[in-house]
Amino acid sequence: MKLEAMENRLRILRAERNWSQADLAAHLGVSRQTVNALEVGKYDPSLPLAFKIGQLFRCPIETIFSSEEKPMFERFTAKAKQVIVLAQEEGSRLGHQFVGTEQLLVGLIVEDSGVAAKVLKSAGVNLDAVRIEVEKIIGRGAGVKGVESPFTHKAKLVLDNAIEEARRLGHNYVGTEHLLLGLLQVTDGVAVRVLQTLGVDLQELRQQVLKEIILGPTPIQTVTSSSVGIKSGGEDLGNSPNDFTSGEISARFCALLFSWVEPRQLGHIVGAGAGFQLPNGDIVTPLISFFTRERLKRVPRTYPELVPDLVVEIKSAFDQLASRQEKLRRLLDMGVKIGLLIDPDEHTVTVYNSSTEFHVLGENDKLTIPALLSEWELSVSQLWPPVFA
Repeated sequence: MKLEAMENRLRILRAERNWSQADLAAHLGVSRQTVNALEVGKYDPSLPLAFKIGQLFRCPIETIFSSEEKPMFERFTAKAKQVIVLAQEEGSRLGHQFVGTEQLLVGLIVEDSGVAAKVLKSAGVNLDAVRIEVEKIIGRGAGVKGVESPFTHKAKLVLDNAIEEARRLGHNYVGTEHLLLGLLQVTDGVAVRVLQTLGVDLQELRQQVLKEIILGPTPIQTVTSSSVGIKSGGEDLGNSPNDFTSGEISARFCALLFSWVEPRQLGHIVGAGAGFQLPNGDIVTPLISFFTRERLKRVPRTYPELVPDLVVEIKSAFDQLASRQEKLRRLLDMGVKIGLLIDPDEHTVTVYNSSTEFHVLGENDKLTIPALLSEWELSVSQLWPPVFA
């Protein structure tokens, strides 16, 4: 990491608080010499110290550090960053000048509100029991005050694995769930050894994390939106561009539904990513939306200030199925009653009644939405583009 961008920035932040180098050192739990080295660009801080600086000054890390580090820092959720800080604090508590996989495990538990903490708790992993086992294995350190704790090689592997897990799942963020998945891959680390000692089935634990990712509420803490989809934590959760097939399916679905809704004056159907407005002014854009006439009597010129009754997403050839699932879960959490996810690759339609309840329809099934359109039905096979001889 290059520190040219950080040299003056850290000094400015300290000066704005009217702090001396000794004051800043006390707040960070490091020596004054460390602070001086940071300010003159002679010292490369570890991620835990970087996160602690960001928290202390309530300033995004990417505005302190060089642009080379920006992409990785941006991808960590607030809860994942908190885990890193808690892991460093755990190392200090035991008097060690390092952050290993075992400290990351403790951090995941102590954070308490993330997906990882939930899964670990459901697996019967207890904080006190973990700490006892960790201390049996690594003991207590000398506790030299003022020396920050760098990551061990295996802890760095956890971070690398977490980023790769997020990429593989099609996520634009790294959360506590990805950190736990990454930790479980380091099978020769102290953390895995502790979990095995406590009788945890590692494969089952991994499956529970994946199940929570697929079926549980999304762990991202904040939501805003843009004209292309939902944004979360600064990352776009909207759609990739439609391919030709998904574009035709979108047109066919709108036409088939419109032919039923319009004569009966049941409501309004909008496609092409037309949006609706949240109370905070953000615009959210499902691929297809349906509003019942009882809720939307007059079509606004810009955006209705209410969520749709029905939303439809279609998997593009250019995106991951998980990203569409995540977007639908967010929309359902906002108050959408029914969500449909059309997958042209598998020729299926998944009907979501809530963010955790769904059923999958195959090629020979009929799609019905009795909660909104009591008599309407559509053969799933009608959605797929025709093959001309």
